[in-house]
Amino acid sequence: MLRMYGRQPLYAARVDVHGSGPGTANENLLIAAREALGLTQAQLATRLSQLAGSGQPISQGYVSRAEKGALTVSGERLTLFAEALMCTPELLASDAKLWSLGDGCLYHRNRVSTRASTLRQLHAQVNLVRLYLHRLTVAAGRPLPDFTWAPVVTGGIDSAVDAARAVRERCGIGDGPIRSVAEVAEQMCALVVALPLGGREVDATSLHPPGEPPLFIINSDVSADRQRFTLGHELGHVACEAGFGSDPEKTAQEFSGELLAPARQLYADLKAAEITPARLLQLKRKWLISAAAVLYRAHDLAVIREAQYRRISAQISALGWRTSEPDPLPAEHPAVVQELVQEAVNVTGSIEAAAAAAGTTITVIRALAGQAEAESGQGKASDD
Repeated sequence: MLRMYGRQPLYAARVDVHGSGPGTANENLLIAAREALGLTQAQLATRLSQLAGSGQPISQGYVSRAEKGALTVSGERLTLFAEALMCTPELLASDAKLWSLGDGCLYHRNRVSTRASTLRQLHAQVNLVRLYLHRLTVAAGRPLPDFTWAPVVTGGIDSAVDAARAVRERCGIGDGPIRSVAEVAEQMCALVVALPLGGREVDATSLHPPGEPPLFIINSDVSADRQRFTLGHELGHVACEAGFGSDPEKTAQEFSGELLAPARQLYADLKAAEITPARLLQLKRKWLISAAAVLYRAHDLAVIREAQYRRISAQISALGWRTSEPDPLPAEHPAVVQELVQEAVNVTGSIEAAAAAAGTTITVIRALAGQAEAESGQGKASDD
């Protein structure tokens, strides 16, 4: 059920991070790069020792001291860390800005049971992707989109429904379904990336630092059915500002529902025939939202009562639709980030040069371009 998912504003207060000198590792980036791979300090130490091949193992304690800034990582050791962490020495030694616990600009749409280690990995991944994109804009000689939307404050005169209607109007969306949610998000000047996030614990993660366009990373491991509503949900968190007494998670949920299937249009369809699993599929095909989302909207709009909602939910669960619904929806195809990557490749002369400029690997660059899944640097790393 969609209600199984909660939004956790875990990371947000900006951390200005600096290496201790030119060509010296930035300890906070060492941590982020390791956590993005899903590695423990002990696993990273093993990987470093294997790459060094000197007969002098690198200990977990050494990694710990490096990440605390208690020792300097530069020269050959910096190159070794970069190879182990699948990034460039220049990235690890850069002055960069990471975002961490406190301010509410970073969110995860995840299951209640999601592990803390998974959330730390997502936090690191979205921070690194943001850095890659900033560096690619420099290489390509073009700025990031200018996000100027003033969020609608909900809980008073205005609501999430009003915000969704305003977004549809701004993007020139008439009656009927939205063909591409990614296109709408990009029209709003958000950055959308589809990457594997290591299973189905998390649907998406997003980061919206002040003064920058929001970055939405959608889990390509989940179905397009879920991706569409999730992307609408992410957009809801930047299109709306939950006022005093309003629940930000509920606000984003209401926004996404109204954006994808406006109540005044959907209501007539919901009332036209009895709500059954077969009817849900009919409306799924029309409105391009999952059957589960149609059912949720029917309950939310008071077309069906709680008992009927629970009964039909049990039916679609028994049919296996929680894992895979019939009539899958078309996949989303973000374009803006892919165009940025292509432009960086054109300007730098090769994908290798673009990857070096971004500070990452060729495989990650291909993933950002929508050409292939990212390696373990954007998913989960294999155990050493």
